[in-house]
Order: sequence, then C-alpha cells, then structure tokens
Amino acid sequence: MTHPGGRQPLAAWVVVSIGVFALAIHAVVFQVQADWAVFYKAGANALAGQPLYRYEDLPWVYKYAPVTAYLFAPFAALPETLARWSWVLLNAAVLVRAIHLWASMMPRPLPRWAHALVVVLALPFVKQVFLYGNCDTLLLWLALESEALRGTRPVASGAFLAVACLFKPPLALLVLVALFSREWRRVVAVGVFGLALLLLPVLFSGPSFAWSEILAWRKMLEDSTGPLICANQNQGVFGFACWFLSPADGARYTLLAAGLGLALASVLSALLVSLARVDAARARLAVTAVAVYCTAVLSPLGWRNNLVMLVPLLFLLLDAALLLRSRATFAWAMVAPGLGTLMGLLAYEILGRARFQQFLELRLFGLCAAVTAVSALVLQLRVARRGLPEAPADQH
Repeated sequence: MTHPGGRQPLAAWVVVSIGVFALAIHAVVFQVQADWAVFYKAGANALAGQPLYRYEDLPWVYKYAPVTAYLFAPFAALPETLARWSWVLLNAAVLVRAIHLWASMMPRPLPRWAHALVVVLALPFVKQVFLYGNCDTLLLWLALESEALRGTRPVASGAFLAVACLFKPPLALLVLVALFSREWRRVVAVGVFGLALLLLPVLFSGPSFAWSEILAWRKMLEDSTGPLICANQNQGVFGFACWFLSPADGARYTLLAAGLGLALASVLSALLVSLARVDAARARLAVTAVAVYCTAVLSPLGWRNNLVMLVPLLFLLLDAALLLRSRATFAWAMVAPGLGTLMGLLAYEILGRARFQQFLELRLFGLCAAVTAVSALVLQLRVARRGLPEAPADQH
C-alpha cells in the first residue's frame, strides 16, 4: 500500500490486524450473531429459489435488496458454524483493508500508534458489527475501495459503489459527491452496474418471481421500519428524535427527525464549504468522510453498528489534532470518541443488562459520534487556515 508521504509502516498494519481479528474471534466464540442468522437463512432461500421476505420471521427479517442474498448463498452451502466463522473473519479482513485504504488516502502518514487508536475509538461500533454478524464493515470497505479507485479505475470504482448502494441506498451520497466532482465515468458505471445487478435475479428465478420479490422487499421495509425506529440501538437522528416524541406522533415526529438531520447536515456542510475555500484537497477528503458517516446517522434505522462509518472521520480528527501540536486541543478532540469507547467497554459491566438497555435510550453513542464528526471538521479547518506543513509522522 503506497502513500503520498511514503509506505505505511508494517508495525501499524500488524497491530491493527491483531486488534481487529481479536475482536472478531471474541465475538464469534462468545456471542450469538443474530443478524448473521438472517443472512445465512437468506442465502439458503436464494439457493432454493424461495421467498426472502417472510413476516413470520419478524423482527429478524432480511431487509436488503433481493440480489444481495446471492452474496450469502456460498456461505449457506457450508455448515452453519463454519459459515459463521468465515463470515465474521471476512468482515474483520475487509475492515483492516478499509482502514489501510483510508490511511493511504490521507495527505500524510500518521504515527504507528494512531492506527491502533482509531480501532480503539471505533470499538463501540466495531464490536457491535462482529457481535451481530452484520455487514457494515463490508459496506465501509466497498465505499472506500470505490474512493481509492476513482482516479485511476473509474469503472471498477463505480462497480464497487453500485454493490454498496444495493445493500445500503444512502451510500448514494457518494454518487452525489462524484457528480459534483464531475467523475462522469464513475457515475455512469454506478448506474450500469447497479441496474445489471438489480436484474440479475431474473436469470435465476424468472421475471415474475424477481419482480414479486422487489415488491415484497419494499413492503417489508415499510412495515418493519416503523416499529423499530425508537429501538434503543438506533443512534441516528431518528433515534435522537425519540428523546422528545415517538413515531405515534406522526407528522410531528417526522418533522422533528428531519429537522435534527437537517441541522446536523447543515453544520457539517457549512464546515465543508469553509474548508473548501481554504484547502480543496482536504475538503475533497473530508466530503467523502462526511458522506460515509451520514449514511449511518441520517438513516431511519441508524443502528450503533452502522456508526463504524465514523472511521474515516476519526482519522481526520487525529490528523488535525496532531498537526495543531497542542496537548489541550488533542485532549479536547479525544473527549467525545474517548467517552464512547469507555461506554462501550464499561457501561454494560457496570450497569448490568437491564439498566444498560435503558442507558442506550439516551443515545449517547450517537451523540458522541456526532460531536466527533463536527470536531474533526473544525480541527481540519483550523489546520487549513494556519497553513500547517505536512510534517513527517515520526515527528509526533
């Protein structure tokens, strides 16, 4: 992996790999991966040509587009235990890849310990991904792989982003970024590959069944989202709105959630515009990081594991805090993500299961993530305005 400032240190790669795989192995040995069971069943149904969206499976229903179930079909052909191990370890591997991809796109190499610190600060979210066997690290990798290839291989970049968008449509925010950046070949590739993948089930099950599955998918999303929107794991803006109102309040709740989302997006957008006026290169990197994060925080069901999308902003936060060379600034920058990590490590052990479930309703994980995102851009803007040089990492 090459880097504008040189080759990434092997020691950082080893430390990050050990940490991530240790978390993955702990999860697969000691925990039950509830979402993984849904994926495994979806893969089996795809192999058998059976419907994917079944109301008798609520609340653990498959919510992704029909074509995505074919990704899980090879795992469904394996014994469940072997498939579960393979899936979680695959997600650990792509998370390591995603971290190093983003590190390679940074304007300078960070210190070795900073890579490990990113994993520590993302712990509350990474732990949840492995705990439930979800696919958020896979989506983060697809998004960042697409970004890494956008300049040299725009068609491949578009293909990666198309797959990511089929799993999580809000990742189309990156398509908007590509449009504003006039990356036309990449945008066209997203559309072509996305359409081709959506039509792929026709080859396996025929047009009639494929269309019925798309309709069933849409109906399942409508019927299953509402009852879960105030679940305590929802750490996005729709979860924040549950501090004051509930979905039963109808339009009032929807307007409040939209208003909170608009307020957060406006703050982040204003900071990005200010950054772009001073340093276009930093702003382009920050736009990508913000777009990736917003796919989690602005989603109606922005689960805690979705906030693994904060990783790119954590890198930007550390980069700016180190360049500013102020212990007070660094300490301030670490407050919100550090508090999130402490809560992830200690809250359950101290409070116990019942009180921890109530604690989650405070949405503090999501609040810490939002403060971290804003802080990262504020510090990046300070760095840009001071015109600080890109000092070598070994000076820190």
